[in-house]
Amino acid sequence: MVISGIYVETIPGQAVLIAEKLAQLGGVEIHHIHENKKVILTLETVTVDQSYRTAEKFKDIAGVLAICLVYTNFEDEPFYQESASIQ
Repeated sequence: MVISGIYVETIPGQAVLIAEKLAQLGGVEIHHIHENKKVILTLETVTVDQSYRTAEKFKDIAGVLAICLVYTNFEDEPFYQESASIQ
């Protein structure tokens, strides 16, 4: 499981609408909307690649200005488990 904490900077006044659109993407959970211009969320996926592909979709939402990765935890990601067993 890959868990990432992300905040999305939006056009001021658009955060609620954008949060609704983000929440429709698989693995996205909205936690807070700050001053109707920042959306704080977590993204949970099975692999790092899937996390990246989902976050790339954020850019396609009108009104998104920036996507900031705050943290990520991927110790259980299958690719890294396989790599660790090879060493």
